[in-house]
Parts: sequence; C-alpha cells; structure tokens
Amino acid sequence: MKSGTVPTPVSRLGRSLVLALFTVGVLAAAPGAPAQAHENDHESASVETRAQPTKIKAGAKCAKKGKTKGVFTCKRVKGKLVWVRTAQKTVQQAVVLDALCSKSTYTSQVSGLKCSSTTITFNSSGLPSAGTPMMVGITATNQQYPRTHNYSLSFPRVAQSSTTTVTPDAGAIGVAIDGVPLFSPWTQAALREHTLDMGELDSCGGHAGRGDDYHYHIAPKCLIEELGKTHVDVKKLPIGIANDANPILALGWFDKANDVESRLDSCRAMKDTSGKYFYNVQHQSKWDILNCFVSKVQKTSRDSWTQRTDSTGAEIVGAKVAMTITASSTVKASGTECSVMQGTLRDQSVINTDQSVTKSSANTAIFYCEPLCYAEFFEPTGNFPGRSVYYERVTSRCPAGFNPNSLPLFTPYQGPNLGKRAAK
Repeated sequence: MKSGTVPTPVSRLGRSLVLALFTVGVLAAAPGAPAQAHENDHESASVETRAQPTKIKAGAKCAKKGKTKGVFTCKRVKGKLVWVRTAQKTVQQAVVLDALCSKSTYTSQVSGLKCSSTTITFNSSGLPSAGTPMMVGITATNQQYPRTHNYSLSFPRVAQSSTTTVTPDAGAIGVAIDGVPLFSPWTQAALREHTLDMGELDSCGGHAGRGDDYHYHIAPKCLIEELGKTHVDVKKLPIGIANDANPILALGWFDKANDVESRLDSCRAMKDTSGKYFYNVQHQSKWDILNCFVSKVQKTSRDSWTQRTDSTGAEIVGAKVAMTITASSTVKASGTECSVMQGTLRDQSVINTDQSVTKSSANTAIFYCEPLCYAEFFEPTGNFPGRSVYYERVTSRCPAGFNPNSLPLFTPYQGPNLGKRAAK
C-alpha cells in the first residue's frame, strides 16, 4: 500500500532540530524503550532528534528501568539494572505524548480512560454532547431513537500488522472520541446501499440504529466542528479509533494546507513520520471514514441496554417511513426517559381504521416512554400496498410530567389487529 510522510513545521533550537509529528496511535519511544501511558493534558506533540554522544558503558549500573541514553537502555539483567546497547551509535530519540492515552484527546462523554502497556480502555453512553442536533435532517427514518447505552471499549495499544486488508461490511468500524460508535456507510439491507444516499443520516452524519444506538456512518461532522481547528489541524489529534487500533484523523478539514487526500492509499490510510498508520476522513461528500482495514481487526466493544417493547411485550424495531425529522428530544419524566421526534410525512401511504389507504403529508410526532406510552408507525403483515403503515398510539400509562397531547399526533388506527412486520 502507498504511504507518505506528512509535512511538518521545523524550527531551530541551538543545534537541536525539533520536528513536529502527528500525535497518532502509539508513537514509539526511543528504540527498545517501552511505551509509557500519559493521562495528563498535553500540547502539540513534538520530537527532538539529535545524535547522542555518550560515555555510558554496556553493563554499567543504571537507576530506572526503561530509561534511555543515546544507544543504551536501562534493563534488568540477572536481577540487576544495567545499561544495554539497543541501537547503533547514532540514534534519533523520540519523546512524544501518546494522544489516545491522554484524557484531553477525548470529550467529556468518555469516562474511565485507562492505558496499560498493551491496551486502551474507556466507557461511554454512546451519545454525543448536549445540543448536538441528532436525527434532524433525516428524510427516511426507521423510527429508532438515540437512547443511552453502556459501552465498554478496549483497543490494543499498538495495532497488529496484517498481510491482507479487510473490507468492512455493515456494522461498527470503530469509535469516535466522544464515545459514539463509527459504522461503515452501508445500510443493513440485503443490497449494499449507502446510508447517505438513502436519506437515513442526520446533519451530523449519524442516526439511531435498530437497537436505539446512535452512531455515525460517515465522518462525524458536528463532532469535528465542535473539536475545532486547534484539535484537528494544529495539534493533529485523532477524532476516532478504528477497530484495528489505528487512529482516525481529519487533517485538512479546517486548514487545506494539511490536506493529505492525494496521499492516502485505497483504504484511506497513510503513515505518519514515525511509520505508524492512521486513517483520514474525507472532508467533502461523501465524507468517508475508511474503506478497508490495514491492520488486524479486533473485537473492541461490549454493550448493555434494554430493547423497547410494545403493549403486547413484542420488541419494537421500527418500520421505515418517509418522514423528514425536524426536531428530536429526550424528556425526563418521573424517572422515565421519553424519546420524541417530530417531522413531516411525505406522501406516506397510511392505513386508516376502515382499512382504506391514503397518502399523507402531514406534520406529526412519534415518541416512546414505556410499553404503555408510545406512538409509532408500524408496517402490517397483511396484504396492503407496499410500504403502507398504520399509526399505533398507546397512552394508558404515561409518566407524570410527559404530556403526549402537546405533540402534533397523527390519527391512530383503531381497527382489527394488522400484525407487525419485522424490519427488513
């Protein structure tokens, strides 16, 4: 695969050469030195390179394991700490901060960041920062809501090399630094359809999936704008981590001088100046994240959550509806999380109580609080024109503090049971 070295600013400090490097993934310390975890805030990482003349002799005593001086590293040999030659007489010593092990790389939605010599772990709710316009702008909704999840994520500290590349199918390909999962652009339909082309994505590049799990299918546009130029194009910090443990950057998003688009390989990857791979998201339509994995793919996350159910106890997996989402919110009512979306139907075939079918372009709302408080469109199992839906509204036990009548509700279907077709 193609690789490149990203140009970096250079300045003179006496006779020392300070070379700015991307703080991506795990940038190696001096040859032979173990990587160190850093959880402190950091500025733009730099690397000092110089020839290191030394009078240290191999086998002489040293005080701190892992410390390096010139061509020597302090190691434990036969129970004693001694200097061991680990490289040629002239060596470039790299001292950089590990961005993916620094709390300041992540947003406040990420918690419990821990780094060992082998892994990076953290937790998240799977929701972006407050005020993010989730779901707004979707024109073909599957009627799922962004709800709180409980993700535990774990990535190798160092990406493991692979002799082949792997093209992702529909599903997760990594996680953004706000703890929201990153998915491939493909829908879960039998055909390989791009979610952006299907009108399923909001203005931030995400939507809620069948598990009410909010995730990004393309570059997390609102997150990148929130992070800003300093994070993205000045400090060149990651905006996510791929499932092969390589960092994901957004170079060129704010500063076109950092544009590396022409230097990326077919996977959208390239190497930084330390020889480590990173991916770079596309900063124009279709805002691709990565096309294939260059390193070994890992199992990176676990999740615990509760599937929504209807009044009969059946799991709810929403039917796709031609509805443009104009507002989305979560209401806390008597300890219950009520999810609400409002929008406009566009020539949607709706089944009436008398079994007739009409086209509707009305303003309406869908919501879910609990099994006896929800309103949503369902696709029947019977023989009706394609993509016909009916509106089921159940409000027999809504929590105090939530008033469904304040919403622009659709006329509910009240005829014989039509069944509910599983989502395709």
